[in-house]
Amino acid sequence: MGFMDNLLNAIRNKYLNATGAERDLLTLIKDKDITQAQTLMQNRDTEVLQAIQEYNPELHRIMRKADKMRKGQEPYRTEKLPRARQKYINEVELFFLLGNPIRWKKVNNEGSDEAFEAYNQFLQDTRFNVSMRKAKRIAGAETECAKLYHIYRDENFQPQVKVVVICKSKGYTLRPLFDLYENLIAFGYGYYLKEGTSTIEHFDIQTPDTIYRCKRGSLNWEVIATPNPTGKINVIYYRQDKAWGGLNPRIDREEDIDSKISDTNNYFADPIAAATGDVVDFLKGRADKPGKMIRMTGADSKFEYINPPTSSETQQREKEDLAQSILFDTFTPEFTPEKMAGLGTLSGEAIKRAMVLGYIKRENNKEIYDIAVDREKNLILAIMMNVTHIHLRPDLAALKIEHEFAEPFNEDVTARWAAIGRTVQDGVMSLEKGVELMGTADDVTAEIERIKQAKAEASMNNIIEPTF
Repeated sequence: MGFMDNLLNAIRNKYLNATGAERDLLTLIKDKDITQAQTLMQNRDTEVLQAIQEYNPELHRIMRKADKMRKGQEPYRTEKLPRARQKYINEVELFFLLGNPIRWKKVNNEGSDEAFEAYNQFLQDTRFNVSMRKAKRIAGAETECAKLYHIYRDENFQPQVKVVVICKSKGYTLRPLFDLYENLIAFGYGYYLKEGTSTIEHFDIQTPDTIYRCKRGSLNWEVIATPNPTGKINVIYYRQDKAWGGLNPRIDREEDIDSKISDTNNYFADPIAAATGDVVDFLKGRADKPGKMIRMTGADSKFEYINPPTSSETQQREKEDLAQSILFDTFTPEFTPEKMAGLGTLSGEAIKRAMVLGYIKRENNKEIYDIAVDREKNLILAIMMNVTHIHLRPDLAALKIEHEFAEPFNEDVTARWAAIGRTVQDGVMSLEKGVELMGTADDVTAEIERIKQAKAEASMNNIIEPTF
């Protein structure tokens, strides 16, 4: 498109926008009016930037505390002591949900073993567990992020997939578009690339049918449309509340108190004395002498050191209340060395009871991430069937997979197996269910057949032949 065409298109778009003409997303993309298209999408930049500021200790309110001005001297530097409470709360939240990798299993043994193995290998090749932890950590800190499945061809022209976690703190702008029923119908993401001596703005938009690569030109946007090979939006969008939601004022207060106490300690770090005038006159010019006596000439003469004020009981109580309430109100267990030492002898169920706050928050987060992981599974299968593993398409289409979030604390496997074995032996649980719960067999049906065959052989060997 020439310069005049770009100019006329830009003028036309400006006129349509000024007159309030209603155009849907695809029409705006066709008109190359990408700036206007962005206004149709969700924009949470204000909330995200606020979360980033609260999460980074160097951006906390306490860091803007003014120094004290002194006449004829340099300003007195006040202490500014931020804490990483937000990071601690977020990391504990991450631990309870993804402390151990997500577990996958076939449903009712549907689909071939080859297809299931290929699926697990795809997860390993794309580092699913690593990108999942990154996405959860960033979403808890910034309230949103996305996993972009970038499909490309390598130097041998073979299809490849790279997973990239994108978010505001990494320089991306995220613009999802949902319908009335919260279905993702398009996803846009903006970024900047260095091209020669210039930095160029890009904004890509994905729909199930088409991927639009948009680049800002001098007058208008340049748009290149390519078919989407998967038939799905190759992005998983994660959105949650801040891990420390609603508790930032208390965290600010805790930092204020700590900083004020440090200011007081600094003020009294050097000895401070109170003395009457005659004693002060006597001390003039003697500060650098080794004498240890102070002469007092009057009955009312006075010389004494001023002791720093001790922390009041109310101040100490407030600090303890702030520390407890910040963790309690965010459903965050306290993992101090003292607390952890007491967990060493507890069983799995006892640990759950002791850490009930973390498990409550874990269940709440499942409401968000259970749906997101299921969507990601469907996207991965679509990529495999249409891009990377076309030869396995029928087997992948027949494959039924479920996931579950693993327990954050490693269980005593031996005790668990023994309990399952006793339950099966007592007839309370079927052999099939017992083998499934143990989770040691890739093919439950085949494992059960082997167990039954082994029992039958053992029974035959125990038969005593009669003698005549």
